[in-house]
Amino acid sequence: MAKTGTFPLVEVSGKPFEMGKAIGKKCAAKAIAYRKSIAASIKHSTGIDWTAAVGKAKDYLPYAEEFHPDFVEQIKGYAEGANMPFADAFTLMCHELLSAPGLKGCTDIAVSGDVTEHGSVLVAHNEDFTPEQLGMIVLLHCKPKGRPETLTTAYAGLFQSCGMNSSGISVTGNALDQNDTRIGIPKSFPPIKAMDARRIGEALEWAMPSARASSYNNIISDKSGEIYSLEGSATDCAWIYAYDGYLVHTNHYVADRMLRYEADRSARALATSTFRYNRALRLIEDQLGAVTVETLKEILSDHVNKPGSICRHVDPGLHPLDLSETVFSVIFDLTHLTAHVCRGKPCAGSYSKFTLRKN
Repeated sequence: MAKTGTFPLVEVSGKPFEMGKAIGKKCAAKAIAYRKSIAASIKHSTGIDWTAAVGKAKDYLPYAEEFHPDFVEQIKGYAEGANMPFADAFTLMCHELLSAPGLKGCTDIAVSGDVTEHGSVLVAHNEDFTPEQLGMIVLLHCKPKGRPETLTTAYAGLFQSCGMNSSGISVTGNALDQNDTRIGIPKSFPPIKAMDARRIGEALEWAMPSARASSYNNIISDKSGEIYSLEGSATDCAWIYAYDGYLVHTNHYVADRMLRYEADRSARALATSTFRYNRALRLIEDQLGAVTVETLKEILSDHVNKPGSICRHVDPGLHPLDLSETVFSVIFDLTHLTAHVCRGKPCAGSYSKFTLRKN
C-alpha cells in the first residue's frame, strides 16, 4: 500500500476476484474498523444489531448478483483477502440499512468547459461523514481486465464513494432521504457499475436501473462536458441536465417531480442541505467564465454557516455517531484525467494530484 500526500494508494489489476482479494489483503485492518463503525451506525440510527443487519442484507444479494455479478465476485475476493465472511462484506455495501441520520451528506459542483477559464471539464465533491471514517479511506486505482481504469475514493477499499475512469467519465453524488425504499439492487452498486462505462450513455443507463432498492443523486459527467444529475428514488428519477454548463447538488430533492419522495420535509432536516446548495450555487455563478481548480478549492473551503458550511465542521452538540464533517475533498479534471484529492477538510489540508492514462 503506497502513500500519496493524502490517502494510502491501493493499486490492483486483473479479474474481479483477483482484484478484490488483493484489496482485501491490503485493507484488512481498515475492513475490520469499517465493519465496526458501520455496525455501530446501523444500531444507533435504526436499532438493528449487526447480526440482524447481515440477515436483512441477504434479501438484496440476488438483485446485486443479477445487476453486477463482476462486483459481487470482487466482494467475494475482498472478503477472502480481508479474512471476513462474505455476508459481512456484502452487508457493508447495503446502505439501505442505514437511516438518513447515518448518511451525513456532501456537496457537488460540476462545470463544463463553456464556463471554465481554460476549457477544462471540472467536477468537485466534498464528502461529509463521521470523523472516525477519515482513517478508513483509501485512494483505489483499479486496472480491470477489459474495462477502463478507475480511480476512486473508497472506504476500506470496498465502498467506493466517487471517482473517474480512463474514458473521461466521473461519478459523484449525494445521499438522499427517500420514502419509497424497497428490496432491490443496493444503491451503492449502480454508481460502481457506471464507473465501468466507456461512454456517458452507458454510465447514465447503469446509474439508474429499474430494480434499484433506493438511490443516491448520481452525478454523471464526461470529458466532452455532458453533465447530468440523476435525482433518483427507488421508483422514480428526474434527469437534471447542465444546460448552462454547470450544476450544483447537495442532499435534498430539487426537481419538482421528486419532492413527494422527500422522507422528512421539516426545516430541521433540510436546513443544512438547502443552505449548502444555495451557497454553492451563488459562489459558482459568481465565477462563471473563470472557473479553475483553484476557485473550486476556495468554494469547497467556504465557512459561511459553520459548522453546517460547505466545508463542514463537527457540531459538538450532537451525539458522537451523528457527527459529520468533511472527510475529503476531490476535484476531477476530466479533460486531463487528473484528480486533485485532499484528505480531511479542505480548509486545513492540501491537495495531491493523480493522473490516469487515457484509454
